[in-house]
Amino acid sequence: MPLFLRLTALTCGLFLLVILQASGYIRPPVPLPPPEIEMQTEWSPEELQKPPNIIILLSEAFWDITQIKSLHFSEDPAPMFHALQEKFTHGTLLSPMFGGGTANVELEVLTGHSMRFFPEDSTPYEQYIKQPTASLASLLSEQGYATTAISPFYHWFFNSSEVYKHLGFSRFISLEYFNPDEYVGPYIGDHAVVRRIIEETERSPGADFIFANTMENHYHYWPGKFKKNHIEVKGHLSNTAKGIAETYAQGMSGADRALQELILHFSRLKEPTIVVFFGDHLPSLEKLQVYKESNYIGGEDDPDFLEKMHNTPVVIWSNYLPKESKEELHMSPSFLGPYVLNLAKRPGSPYTDYLSDLYRKMPVLPPKAYYEAMNIDVNLVKQYEDRQKAILELEKQAAAASAPGAVHGDTTGAAGGVDAYSEDASNAVSAGGASDTVNGDAVAGSDASNATGRADAAGSDVSSAAAEAGTADNSDVNPAAGRAGMADNSPSGSTGTGDASDTAGNTAPDNSDVNPAAAEAGMADNSSSGSTGTGDASDTAGSAGAAGGDTKGKPFILGYGEPLIERVSPASLTVGGDTFGRSQLTIHGGRYGLGCTVFINGEAQQTTWQSESSLSVNLPKTLTTHAGTLDVQVRVVDSKNRVLAASRLVKIPVQEKKH
Repeated sequence: MPLFLRLTALTCGLFLLVILQASGYIRPPVPLPPPEIEMQTEWSPEELQKPPNIIILLSEAFWDITQIKSLHFSEDPAPMFHALQEKFTHGTLLSPMFGGGTANVELEVLTGHSMRFFPEDSTPYEQYIKQPTASLASLLSEQGYATTAISPFYHWFFNSSEVYKHLGFSRFISLEYFNPDEYVGPYIGDHAVVRRIIEETERSPGADFIFANTMENHYHYWPGKFKKNHIEVKGHLSNTAKGIAETYAQGMSGADRALQELILHFSRLKEPTIVVFFGDHLPSLEKLQVYKESNYIGGEDDPDFLEKMHNTPVVIWSNYLPKESKEELHMSPSFLGPYVLNLAKRPGSPYTDYLSDLYRKMPVLPPKAYYEAMNIDVNLVKQYEDRQKAILELEKQAAAASAPGAVHGDTTGAAGGVDAYSEDASNAVSAGGASDTVNGDAVAGSDASNATGRADAAGSDVSSAAAEAGTADNSDVNPAAGRAGMADNSPSGSTGTGDASDTAGNTAPDNSDVNPAAAEAGMADNSSSGSTGTGDASDTAGSAGAAGGDTKGKPFILGYGEPLIERVSPASLTVGGDTFGRSQLTIHGGRYGLGCTVFINGEAQQTTWQSESSLSVNLPKTLTTHAGTLDVQVRVVDSKNRVLAASRLVKIPVQEKKH
């Protein structure tokens, strides 16, 4: 070939390469198998006697899209998950939700209470969990576990900071404590959640119970959500549906890589550990479009809709349990907590023991319309409903009895059974008939069992976005946008100018603007003291140990507590700033995240996040026009401009220029 033609071909090739790179195209990599997990195989009897770490990771909208057999993927979106399925306990959870409603699935897993017995379309986190509530966290806390909740979304969403406190967690790490460089698409990446799980287990010397959920693969799934897609999907789909499927598969891949990182870490540790990984609900895939076009379902009236659209995957891995203990599961999420307690050989409670026994008789609780087809014993359902309602009502009354200003005295059995997990409280309703009234008070939600299981408020992905993602118009809005100091994913942004100094240092966020929904009878409280008598509740109402999740006297830390200022550079400023009239301060300390904003003289400043240990601000000229002193402080501010925590004040002098 003549030299001219060879040069021309080379030039064209290089030009094409530049074009492809500029377009963000990346050739799908050759599928690789997940790494072989090499676990510690020799455990001493002493090591096996230690309480195991229990880590429950709720993966947002995780579902195995490869179950749609008419679709073909350029690579396996979840090789780690599939490898774990082959070797460890796995199966499905019959989720009460579709397309949204994560908090309701959380409630089932953590408390053992079923959403079938709450009013349809309700969100108990926002409406009923208004006081200490028995949960896995409170139960394990009493056994010496460090209990941590992690969620990379706003602390106020679903009233989470208050709810997790009521459930007995000692720490809650929310979006405000993640970093602006940890976004993957419009949400915090799953890797960042796993990082904090690992950090928290390293922080505590003993056993950990961690409940974490993720956001990377949250609705929406329109093309362009992620900067680059590595997975190509083929099938008889429109271009729109194909793009949605590829976006979801990309997010699924991110969840799988995070799972791999988590398993690899604990496989190398000589700490007995159980990891539970599950999906909370199926993704909407934009109003069922992908499901319909791929012929996975015929529509919402598909006779197999419940089976196909409400069963989410679960896998349970451990680094110490014998592999022959592998099981195949099919259960409601409300039975998962008791199952894990038994697996970990941790003491349960009368309620969790009851649920364990019920699981063997009735592993799933479907919507009422499916009772006959699935051979559900209505008497077992009635007993479950009665017990749940009675426990919730007893806990509510116990909290009322222990509230400031409450008149303590004979509660005629109402607050005498303050231990929601006590034998008396559990057995009190075993015969049925106590479901309608408890001490004469009507119990809310007396018949919610006819819920269809599609309890998504809007019946589509709309509620997933508007009711769960917090973006009212379903548009691709960065959930961090508008947050004081870190808008639009950038490390700097407007922080607002409101003076929040009057609330500085208040580590208990004000949730007054979050739905205060009345604590309706039968749903709100959960205290526990072990007292089962009917006498004076005054000596038991405030002693709600682990079973009740009462946090009185127990610390609850939001994020990492108060931010620290170790030093500020420069240590002093000059009047008028530098040669160009500029003045900049760098604050060194930690632990700084999305919510950290620098305040000077009580006013929020535009803050640039540099790292977890440093923030910087460019000072307005008005602050250095005269000699004086600047009060510098770092506050953790949420998206509603409420101060969650504040550092100490550091004084920086502004001095006249030396001549």
